[in-house]
Amino acid sequence: MKSFVSGGRRAARVAALVLAVSAASAFAKDVAGSKDHPLVGRYAGAEITSYTSSDFDEQQFLIGPVDLKADGEKFTDANAIKVEGKVVRIRYDAPKDRSALEIMRNYETSLKAKGFEPIFACADATCFKGVGSSFRMASFAGDGNVNYRYGDGVRYLLAKASRPAGDVYAAVFVGTSKTGPLVRVTAADLKPMQGDQIQFIDAGAMAQSIAATGHIGLYGIQFDFDKAELKPESRPTLDEIAKVLKADPALALVVAGHTDAKGGFDYNVDLSKRRAAAVVADLTGRHGIAAQRLTPFGAGMAAPIASNDDETGRSKNRRVELVKR
Repeated sequence: MKSFVSGGRRAARVAALVLAVSAASAFAKDVAGSKDHPLVGRYAGAEITSYTSSDFDEQQFLIGPVDLKADGEKFTDANAIKVEGKVVRIRYDAPKDRSALEIMRNYETSLKAKGFEPIFACADATCFKGVGSSFRMASFAGDGNVNYRYGDGVRYLLAKASRPAGDVYAAVFVGTSKTGPLVRVTAADLKPMQGDQIQFIDAGAMAQSIAATGHIGLYGIQFDFDKAELKPESRPTLDEIAKVLKADPALALVVAGHTDAKGGFDYNVDLSKRRAAAVVADLTGRHGIAAQRLTPFGAGMAAPIASNDDETGRSKNRRVELVKR
């Protein structure tokens, strides 16, 4: 048995080495300086034949069928969106014995597993309003110079992943012709607007808002993504809360944590309650505020003050509120 196990391990190592060498050999045929987009990846056995990358650029993506009669081979407000960010454009030659459908289904499955949501997908006639011609889709893929590679059919998918570091759009075209399938991947990593900039509110402003409205929302209390530990830059705001409480010994507060709508409901409720509890622990531990004056509460995503559809709105929803009890 011992010899058998040892031999099995050696065989596994040899197999892994063969696969690694094979992969390296295939990638060696890629154009110099190219690489896959880390979230999109490549279809097995495909080779990169064209590659460009820009740290900040403008990119248009199809979001609906193309009207060739009205618009020609042009992006319009009706059929496209325009985004800005880091843009990568990659063209692959895929294995000749694979169908466009199989290639696209693999991309769909992979992107879904990585958190992407589909925005628009089409194939052949469904990519057009009225009369269409698949090879003309090459212009929208950035492949006008090789439009014959789309002559026998085309499939398209646009998907979006929402991330704290910035949303990512990924478009995949698969064109087919007698020379084999072509895959065009275009990905844009958006650079989000820097939110949470209205941060510091002093004790006077806090007390005034609580007296007038019964509550105040604070953005100066900061946490790392998905965590409940207070960041050092929270200190000035926490110190001002303590001043308010010490100036009015009769004041009691609910400390309510709020999240955006990303993630599960129950998870966000728990996260927001843990964050509220961290604020209470700091005020009682560092400033000596009586625990009975502070009630931690997790509202999660249940009380948004802005849309959760974009990062600007989500940044407004991530807050700590002090509510007069």
